[in-house]
Amino acid sequence: MNPPYEARDRFRFCLIGANRPVAEMCRASLDRLCAGLYELQECTPSDALENADVYIWDADSGTELPGAMARATRAMKLVVVSKPLVSSVQKSLPSDDFVFLHNPVTPLTMRVFLESAVARLGWNNSDETSSDPVFDRDRILQELLETNLKLQEHDEDRTNFLTRAVHDIRVPLTAVQGYCGLLLAGQLGNINPEQARVLRKMQRSLTRLDGLATAITDLSTRAGVRSHLNLATASIEACVDQAVHEILPLAEQKHIQVTVDLEPPSAPLLVDSGQIEQVVVNLLDNGCKFTPRHGSIEVRGYNAARDGQTSASAPWGYRIDISDNGPGISVSRLDDIFREYTSCEGPIDRSGMGLGLAICRTIVDAHGGRIWADSEGRGAKFSVILPYVRTQAEEHGALRTMNA
Repeated sequence: MNPPYEARDRFRFCLIGANRPVAEMCRASLDRLCAGLYELQECTPSDALENADVYIWDADSGTELPGAMARATRAMKLVVVSKPLVSSVQKSLPSDDFVFLHNPVTPLTMRVFLESAVARLGWNNSDETSSDPVFDRDRILQELLETNLKLQEHDEDRTNFLTRAVHDIRVPLTAVQGYCGLLLAGQLGNINPEQARVLRKMQRSLTRLDGLATAITDLSTRAGVRSHLNLATASIEACVDQAVHEILPLAEQKHIQVTVDLEPPSAPLLVDSGQIEQVVVNLLDNGCKFTPRHGSIEVRGYNAARDGQTSASAPWGYRIDISDNGPGISVSRLDDIFREYTSCEGPIDRSGMGLGLAICRTIVDAHGGRIWADSEGRGAKFSVILPYVRTQAEEHGALRTMNA
């Protein structure tokens, strides 16, 4: 067994064709891992350092393998390459003795590779590499990094698809909103009051659908919803009424009875009404999908503090329960169904493929509220608590209570 890297001379790292951020990333990681014990040379493909211990090649600067890197038989070799070039670069390389990272590379993935390289350099290379656990670990690391590369590619494809789909959805939405505006303005002829009422509801539904498209984009890009909220004191009764109005056609097709029982809120609610309508619509839609024909869905709203249903994020709030008599949900899956793209086991999936309920949680979390599900054998109940607007005196009283 050979001494660890601290007892060795400087290790030679050759950085080929890399841009300044990658070079700075490498130097910062190496300074933390083996400060003073390494030599990092930045080279072009034509003047790459011979006999380096580690080669890091940015293949976007040129797809032909640098000669010095090709001749190195014992060095660790990292190829940083952008997605469009991955396949062609992989096919052009003489063997599989390479580790690949997706460009633009992140500091974390670069650090993981360099940590492995430094650990490996802590042992003098011997001919007995097949039984050396360090080399076994390196092979595992390479497989993990290649798997990570594939995951990044699939995630990028998913994001691009959703972005294009949302764009294509928004085009006709904008057109229909414009036509509704023309009709309401009387530019296409007179309309009666009932027609105007229906058109205004249509406009509101279209606005909510545009918000849904934004929420889908946020989920696909991991962006936050909070920055998109248009908070204002709103009527929770109006939000629920609009949501029920939108879901009634689906409920009527299955002869599902929808009942609504809302107590007046005891304090103002500062919410984005369109987003809260989206939450209620998603929950009602989930209920309609899984409630049998001639079944029932109940919507109840009441002050959460009355039943002691409080939480750190919503100490006094308004609670909405949406219950149905469809199939139940396994207790072990009650939290999973709110995760993006999570499906429940069994022939009936209450998660709705994971997007509808994931969007609900994202919106409620952005409001500082709480959402959860309960199920006792038959049926399911989804509950939402939205925080009330609290005065400075109430905030001070709550703080004193917490500190008591």
